[in-house]
Amino acid sequence: MKSFTTILLVFILLPFDTQAKRYWPSKTLTKWSLYMNNGVAYIRSDEFASHCRYSRGQINMDGTEFNRSQYSYALSAKARNKKLRYVVDSDQTICIITGLQEVD
Repeated sequence: MKSFTTILLVFILLPFDTQAKRYWPSKTLTKWSLYMNNGVAYIRSDEFASHCRYSRGQINMDGTEFNRSQYSYALSAKARNKKLRYVVDSDQTICIITGLQEVD
């Protein structure tokens, strides 16, 4: 009985792996644009991951320091004509960008 309870607790408390994974898509954005619409910043490129609707990713401008910093980072990269890498979830069609990296 004790081993059954232990096994049951392990299965209950063990976090199950979900299908959604955050990842860095392999394709770097070389031709991209940055624009704002209704309080949301968008990065648009034909090089975006194929599962992202409208070939774009969004940075929610919800007032958090992290998202404001991401927008500033993208704005700086655009001003200096840098390429970008980004992080999105693998199963979302409205891709929310959760990380950015400049590439030379």
